[in-house]
Amino acid sequence: ADGTAILAFTVVSQAPNAAKQHGGTSGNVLSVEELTNEKFGEDDFRFVTNQIWTVYPDGSVELQSSITTNDEQFVLPRLGYSMTIPKVYENLTYYGRGPIGNYNDRKTAQNIQKYTTTVMEEFVNFPKPQDMANHEETRWCALTQNNKGAVFVANDEMVVSALPYTAQDMGTAAHIYELPEPGDITLHLDMKVTGLGGASCGQGAPLKHDRVYAGQNDFGFIIRPAGKDLDQIAHVTPSGVVPVTITRSANGKVKISSTKEDAQYIYAVNGGKAKAYSVPFSMREAGSIKAWFKGNKDSEVSMTFNKIEKIETRVVFVSSEEPGAGAAATNLVDGDPSTIWHTMYSVTVAQFPHWVDFDCGEAKTIKGFTYQPRQSGRHGDIKDYSIHVSMDGKNWGEPVHEGQFSKDKKEKRVLFKEPLKARYMRFTGVSSQNGQDFAGGAEFGILAE
Repeated sequence: ADGTAILAFTVVSQAPNAAKQHGGTSGNVLSVEELTNEKFGEDDFRFVTNQIWTVYPDGSVELQSSITTNDEQFVLPRLGYSMTIPKVYENLTYYGRGPIGNYNDRKTAQNIQKYTTTVMEEFVNFPKPQDMANHEETRWCALTQNNKGAVFVANDEMVVSALPYTAQDMGTAAHIYELPEPGDITLHLDMKVTGLGGASCGQGAPLKHDRVYAGQNDFGFIIRPAGKDLDQIAHVTPSGVVPVTITRSANGKVKISSTKEDAQYIYAVNGGKAKAYSVPFSMREAGSIKAWFKGNKDSEVSMTFNKIEKIETRVVFVSSEEPGAGAAATNLVDGDPSTIWHTMYSVTVAQFPHWVDFDCGEAKTIKGFTYQPRQSGRHGDIKDYSIHVSMDGKNWGEPVHEGQFSKDKKEKRVLFKEPLKARYMRFTGVSSQNGQDFAGGAEFGILAE
């Protein structure tokens, strides 16, 4: 009735195929090769975003989005939106941390206030072009020329950067002179950017709370036409419609949520009877779910899930583990590839074989397993392995499968020739990829029918 338009979309974002990085060491140009013969499918990493755009009569546009993925523990460099802005709008004004570029683990020296600069002045002449000009805890920013342009206002706060180069321009150039001529502006509006990390005795990964995990994240902002008084233009709060979110955890728990307080939801599974949602429910089988706000069928969203083949397991025995840093029970089946099981190295180094016993809770028809090597470092990556199964966890018999893993960091998926009935599985590392007596891994999963 007031002339507002609301547009809702479900957007699937995924690379068409795999890629490989070449070069990138000191002084060498980095290039990216598209592996067109390795097409990505539903099981490869992707985003599914429910986003609602509200267009107001005064020209303001509000975005509210719920961003989900199929790998909630995947660590991202950043998460948000990027835009290409004509280079004529070179004047940058922002209310956030500055004036020096900062990150969520390198920001307290930069004060929160309003800064006025230009996009070219944001560029830092590093010998090796790289990510730069990041501004944490930004409430709003504007790109303008002669009082024309746009103002971007966060729901609460966001991370902002504006540069005359794309991230790929800077990431693939080994030296300043290899950058292209400054072009249109790449504006990043991010929910969060992973920190830089660091340690007193060498480079360390960012701490967990300084990382961006894929998972499910809500993010939004308002775009308004610029004018003389940017402070007044930015003095608004979001009031548009927010999306409903449907997520499913690795163990099959389905959750329906939104940023709307005290919201009530209705849902239906596989086209069945509509029900009121109260608590997360289990759905390990393949199927589709529709959900909407109670009393507002127009808010309906849908998600389709594949069957979950990995079953919940727990570690009941491990032959060797590093105390306090490499426990199998807490790290090998936690769904987090950043944590690892690692055999002991601080007190003594046991020789191969190294093994871990898993309990499925009850007898299952097991058809295979997955193993993911640690994602950082090279020690402990297993090469040769064997698999035993047992009904009682005591009598193991002969190996039911033996094999060798490829020397890379990808998750290995192994299927047996025939499914096996068992409750327990023993995974034994027989040798390592680098010839040392260490064994380890980031994740292990059992596949069952």
